[in-house]
Amino acid sequence: MKFTDMDMLQDYEKDTRMAALAYALVETEIIDPNLRKIMGKAAASAAQSQQKFLNLIIKKGDRP
Repeated sequence: MKFTDMDMLQDYEKDTRMAALAYALVETEIIDPNLRKIMGKAAASAAQSQQKFLNLIIKKGDRP
C-alpha cells in the first residue's frame, strides 16, 4: 500500500478534528478554572490547525 501526500493531509486533518472535539469535551468536565482555560486553548489551537489543513485539502481539489 502506498500513501500519498493527500492521504497524509487527510489523516492529519481528521486527527486535529478529533483532537478539537476531545479537548472541548474534556473542558466541559473540568471544574478548576485554570485547567479549564488550558483545555479551551488546546481546543482552539487544534481547531485552527484543522482549519488550515482543511483549506489545503480543498485547495488541492479534494474534500476531507
